[in-house]
Amino acid sequence: MLLTNPLHDTMGMPDIDDDRFWWSLLIIGCLLSLIAIVSSDIGLDTHIRMNAANSEDGSLQWGHTRTVDPLASDPDYSKVIEPQLVAQSDSQFFTISTTVIFAVGLAISGFVNPFEKEDGKSVWSPRLPAILSIYPVFIYAIGRGYFEPIFATIMALSIGVIGILKVSKRSTQAILLLVSLSLVLYLKGIEMDTIFWFIIIGGVANNVGQFIDDKFSLDESKDSPLQQPFLMAVATFCSVAILLLVAGMAGMGGTLSAIRDYPLHFLFALFGSFLDVVIIFGLFGMVMWPFIIPMLNNLKQIRSYNVSLLASACAGLLAAIWIYVAVLWTYEAELWGAEWPDIMWIMGNNGRYISLLIIPLFALMAYTAKQFPEMPSLWSPKEKSKTLLLAIILVLPLTLLASLHGQTMWTDEAAEVLSDSMEDDQQFIFIHEPTLAMHWLYTIRSDLDLDGQRNITGHWRAPDSGWQDEVVNATQYPNRGDISSIQFIVVSPEIETTIPEGWEILQQGKAPLLNGGNLWTIWVKELPLPN
Repeated sequence: MLLTNPLHDTMGMPDIDDDRFWWSLLIIGCLLSLIAIVSSDIGLDTHIRMNAANSEDGSLQWGHTRTVDPLASDPDYSKVIEPQLVAQSDSQFFTISTTVIFAVGLAISGFVNPFEKEDGKSVWSPRLPAILSIYPVFIYAIGRGYFEPIFATIMALSIGVIGILKVSKRSTQAILLLVSLSLVLYLKGIEMDTIFWFIIIGGVANNVGQFIDDKFSLDESKDSPLQQPFLMAVATFCSVAILLLVAGMAGMGGTLSAIRDYPLHFLFALFGSFLDVVIIFGLFGMVMWPFIIPMLNNLKQIRSYNVSLLASACAGLLAAIWIYVAVLWTYEAELWGAEWPDIMWIMGNNGRYISLLIIPLFALMAYTAKQFPEMPSLWSPKEKSKTLLLAIILVLPLTLLASLHGQTMWTDEAAEVLSDSMEDDQQFIFIHEPTLAMHWLYTIRSDLDLDGQRNITGHWRAPDSGWQDEVVNATQYPNRGDISSIQFIVVSPEIETTIPEGWEILQQGKAPLLNGGNLWTIWVKELPLPN
C-alpha cells in the first residue's frame, strides 16, 4: 500500500483544496510577520510621524521633509502631521499595534467568501486570511510600523459587516464604504475639510445613482446601467483618472501640479506606476492574476447595484492610487534632483498603497463566484489549481525577503554619540544627498531629542550646497536655517565633502551592509572635555 501525505495529492503536489494547506500557509505568514517585527527597525515614515506626535503642536521641529531649497533645510518652515499618535523611539507601539489590528482584519477577512450555511449564516474560510498573511506588503509594513495593514483592516470591517450581517440595503452599503474610506483618509493625514467634502460628494453621488437606478427599474424593458458592475467600474476609473489629470494640468491640488510642470517625466512615471501598482503589487503580489480574466468576464454579466457600488469604489481608488504614485515620483524626483528612472527604484515601495484594495477586490471575486459557481476563484480554483499554486510559490520568496530584510539604521549609533557629546541648545548639520535626507535626519532626532526637551536643532545640507560658506563666513541664504554656530557635523556614508579647517573627527562607524556598509563620520569643532 502506498502511503501518501494528506496535504499532497497523488502527484506529490500540495493539495490546495485541503483547508490544512491554507491553515499551514496562514501560520507561516503569521510567523514571518513576527520575524519582521523582531528583525526590522521602524520605517522612515514612522519616524516622521513619531517626531511630529512628540512635539507640542504636532509639527516637525527641524523643518518640513519637502524643503523649499532643494539643497538645504529650514527649521522655520515646518508642517503639522496628523493624526497624533505619541510613541517613544525605543517602543514597539507602531509595530505591535499594527499587528494586533491586522490580526482582527485577518479574522474578519475569513468571512469574505462565496459560501454560506444552509440557514444562511456566513461561513469562515482560512483562504483569504492565508493570502493576506503572506502578502509581502503587509509583512513589510508590519515590521516598519506602517499603516497599510490597518487600512486593510478598516476595509475588512466594512466588507465584513456587509457580508456577515447580510446588509443588502444600497444606502447602508454606501455609508459603510464612505465611512471606512474616510477613516483611511484621516489616518493618511488628509485635512478634515477635504474628508468632509469627500463624504458629501460621495453621498450625493450615491443618492443620485439610486434615483436613476429606481427610474430604470420602473421600465422592465430597459437595463439600468448602474446595475452593470463592469460598465460602472470602467466609467468610474476613467472619470477619476480624467478628473485628476485635468486638476493637475490646471495647476490645482498642490502636488498634482507636477503633471503640468513636468509632463514628460509624468508620462514616463505613469507607465512605471502602472507596472508597480497594478502588476507587481496588485495582480502578482495579491496572487490574483490567475483569476482576474474569469472574474472580469463574469462580472460583465452580473446585474446588481450593490456589486456595481463595490466595483466602482475599487476602480476609482485604483485610478487614484495609480496616478498619485506617478505624481509623487515626478514631484519627489524634481524636489530631490533624482535621476530617471532611479526615482522609481528608490520609491518603488509606494506601490504598496494598492494594498488598500486587496480585501474589496477579493470580496468582488466572492460575489462574482457566488453568482457563477463554475467560475474559478480563490475558494474553488478548479482548473486554475496549479496556476494558483504557482502564484503562491512565486510570491513566497518575496514574502520571506520582506520578513528577513527589515529596515536597518546607522543613524541610531550616530545619535547615541551625539547624545553623549552635545549639550542642550546646541546644533549640528547632517550632510546627505537630497533623496530622503530629511527622513534620515529625523531618525537621528528620534534617538537624540524626540520630545524636544534638550532643544537640540539638526540641519540638513546637500554635499554640493555650499554649506562651508555658511559655517565659516556665517553667510545667510533664503529658506535655509542659520548654521553659523553649529558644533557638530554628521557626514553620511558614501558622501564626499570638504570639511573646513579647525574640525576634528569625533567618531566614525560602519553602516550596516544593507545601508551600504560604508563609514559615517561625526566631526566636532572642539573636542568635548573628558568627564
